[in-house]
Amino acid sequence: MSLLQTISYAEYQRALALNIESCEILAKLANLKLNFQNSKKPGEILMKTLDRHGYSVQQYRQLLTTALNTKTILTYYRPQSKVAILIGNDKYRQLTKLVTPTIDCDSLASNLKKLGFIIVTLKNLTAAELKSYLTRIFQLIPEDSYTSASFIDAINNNNNPLVLQMSMGVDEHLGVPAAPFIFYAGHGCELCNTRCLLCVDCPTEDISVEHCVTENWLLREVAKCKPELCVLILDMCRNVLDRFTNPKIYTSMTTVEDYTTHCNLLISYSTQSSEVAYELLQIECSTTIDCTYEVKTGDTERIIPGASLYANALCTRLVENLDVSSMLDRVHGDMESCSKRQRPIKVQCGVAKRSLYDPAKGDSQIILNKLKEALEDEKDNCAMATLLAGTPSVEAVSLIPHDLGNKFVDV
Repeated sequence: MSLLQTISYAEYQRALALNIESCEILAKLANLKLNFQNSKKPGEILMKTLDRHGYSVQQYRQLLTTALNTKTILTYYRPQSKVAILIGNDKYRQLTKLVTPTIDCDSLASNLKKLGFIIVTLKNLTAAELKSYLTRIFQLIPEDSYTSASFIDAINNNNNPLVLQMSMGVDEHLGVPAAPFIFYAGHGCELCNTRCLLCVDCPTEDISVEHCVTENWLLREVAKCKPELCVLILDMCRNVLDRFTNPKIYTSMTTVEDYTTHCNLLISYSTQSSEVAYELLQIECSTTIDCTYEVKTGDTERIIPGASLYANALCTRLVENLDVSSMLDRVHGDMESCSKRQRPIKVQCGVAKRSLYDPAKGDSQIILNKLKEALEDEKDNCAMATLLAGTPSVEAVSLIPHDLGNKFVDV
């Protein structure tokens, strides 16, 4: 007897309630070419098609069991390339030295490399050096044509019986280039509604714009490569500099750079304006300590990767197959529920859904080789490879703010 004649009424009602995504997975597993887009009754279409192809109730139930163990990866578009630029400043010459920025960069690099990103890590640079490197990198990020169509592609995976990659794009776009992911961890400040990345040559007093890389400059430069998606994450303090001890930078802010947004832009600040960001230090120790702990000599050797409060939450959520905006919302939710209620902020321009899992259509090796060639002379400060770090046992946690001492004032 046929499927529809033998299936129970309760099972059939559950089948009729299946959403489009579930029906697409089941159709793929059954090797059926079905289009459920704009269908109001995808479950009914699926069941009638399975019935016509001679599927039994037992075979239908087996399809449901397999679907439960199937990981679905949604693809919203295919960029030419995916490049992650990870910037970490911790070895400051005059400002307070930090512990976690370069560790955070290595941890993020490990996660993003698994998603197919080309990784560029920049560590402990002066403002002039950082601007020079970023300008060269943005010039090498390709701009190329791009076409996105609706299809489902099955991929073998050792950890799951089946991984289904589902492309959600339906429009053809011309001139769609890379998707840069930019992360900065280090000292920072905010003044005149402008966020500033403080580089390792920054003094403790009389800071000038030459010691900084402004957010506006960064967005202006990245827009030149016309990215389909740009994700900018600033994991830094946003304290306000004292106007009396730092007159030069306030005078310079009248000429801050203008910038435009090419397409989709997501900016995440790890904390609110006039607030500090925290380093989450997970340290191996033999005794129980309080939640506040003064870091001692040698402790840095026992700190695990992903150590800043924000980067720790970000790395945890990167494994989830979500569009970037939803993923950042969950990261921010995690931050607000932690012991130090650090309140991140997200700014979004463009509503098109994009995912870090979206596969690049270009040859990443060619782009990687060009970047290596361009930055060959800067091996000490610019790393093109990703280190996979281990995770030791953790027995204590402490929180330390990125702090520039008494040179910041609250407003």
